[in-house]
Amino acid sequence: MTDRVPRTWAQRRDALVRSVAAGHSGTVAQLATFSSDLDDALAGRRLNGVQWTQLKFSCSSLLINLGAARGIQDSVSAGIECARDARERGYLPVLDGQLNYNEANGLSALHDIDLTQWRQANPESPRGIFALEDQDRLRTVRVLFASVGYLSEAADVRGRALCNLGNTLDRSGRWLEAYQAYVDALAADPTNGNAAGNAAELLRLRVARGRGLGGHYAAVYDRYREQAQRHRSRTVELAGEAVAQRWDALPPSGSAGHLSHDGDPLDEYQQWIKQHRLALTVAVEGLGSDEHRWDSAMVESVTVHSGEPDPPPIFTSMNVLKAEYLVARRLAFQGEKLLFESLFAQHPADTGTYADTLDMSLYGEPPAQLVLAQRATLDLLDKIAVAANDHFKTGMQARKVTFENYWREGKSSQLRTGLPIPEKAASAAVALAELSFDIDKDGLYPEAKTLRNAGTHRLVHLTHGAATGVTELAHSSIDAETLVHATHQSLRVARAAYMYLIDLVQDQQDALTEGEQLMALPLPNQY
Repeated sequence: MTDRVPRTWAQRRDALVRSVAAGHSGTVAQLATFSSDLDDALAGRRLNGVQWTQLKFSCSSLLINLGAARGIQDSVSAGIECARDARERGYLPVLDGQLNYNEANGLSALHDIDLTQWRQANPESPRGIFALEDQDRLRTVRVLFASVGYLSEAADVRGRALCNLGNTLDRSGRWLEAYQAYVDALAADPTNGNAAGNAAELLRLRVARGRGLGGHYAAVYDRYREQAQRHRSRTVELAGEAVAQRWDALPPSGSAGHLSHDGDPLDEYQQWIKQHRLALTVAVEGLGSDEHRWDSAMVESVTVHSGEPDPPPIFTSMNVLKAEYLVARRLAFQGEKLLFESLFAQHPADTGTYADTLDMSLYGEPPAQLVLAQRATLDLLDKIAVAANDHFKTGMQARKVTFENYWREGKSSQLRTGLPIPEKAASAAVALAELSFDIDKDGLYPEAKTLRNAGTHRLVHLTHGAATGVTELAHSSIDAETLVHATHQSLRVARAAYMYLIDLVQDQQDALTEGEQLMALPLPNQY
């Protein structure tokens, strides 16, 4: 038996594709029968495992697409089960990425169906609240999209998955991570007009809310708007005619702003920061400024009420957070630079004498700098939560505050009382709460937490031999690529959290009523 799908089964599949496209009412039942018949044919050896997987994948796609379009939960759930069954049986591993993509799309569709019902039952509730109530399912969606987007071999599949990841993040107010996902989607597939359109829309909405650098955002918006409209046919293929029309309707900004301030091309540190988007600036490209002090993201001004400290302590908090981030970032750069200058031997500038443990391990200052930078960056997250608790007067004892436990009330899905949450716009409080949930072994950033814990409480070293990975044992060994990746990941997470804290303070200021608004004066810069 060959792996090619038999003609009779292919004809039956193609008829179902046409039925779904035509919107026939009985198609869900027909697809359920088709799925059951596939299982019987596999058991009876009328189909082999490869043939069955190909057809099961098609069945999964059709069930999920039909259910999502019509809001039919049973259809979507059946499609998810088809994808999981096909992946778990393992007959055709090359399809695992697309099966994961189907599962993520299905879970996202179930969330959207439930969200519609929730909004009908809770018309006055802020839109971001349901994301926390459905946090487990949404985290699985993000992890699946990321696994496909960063691990799949097919460029178009990577592009679609990363675009969907960006959409999921953006809905929860995680605009900085969403922008990165759209950029990565376009790097995988430059013809993905839907990713370009979503990136443009993200920037347009930031400008409309008065957030960020208007001229810079408008210039980058124009670039993505043009890219989306240039690849209109691809958008129709990926997301449909209605979405393509949305991007058609995006007007040009007419901005003369900078696309990017690229820094000194001969400065390795600046170019490394630009490459990895690690500048502490609200700019989405480059360093944000040609000034010497270009890490310029900060709380601009805060309203002070009678009897409150002036200037308010949030300015002190943001200064400390920024300074510690910059130190961790520079330490990471130095460690990475020295490591790759002497990847397989002790760096000549390292003054230490180390025993050779005869297992291809490399000891010394460069890997230690990376471990310390990664740990310091993640420690910064707890301080961001402490700063929020202090500013919003939410009542926790500072010594008990952590990034993980702060944003929700206990272990519930309820946002901590006292944090501002806009009624209609994306919420920075939800963004921070969701981000804290992703810094976990089962989350979007698993390496961040596990390496930080191991590097803080146990002993981690670099090896060019067989790495154990991060373990609960006294000693863990990791390879250079993993160590560098985890450090970059931690820096990006800390940068996002810092930026979302700025947004959270602005959400508070935007919510002040006219009667509450007092003069809000910015502080001068330190010289």
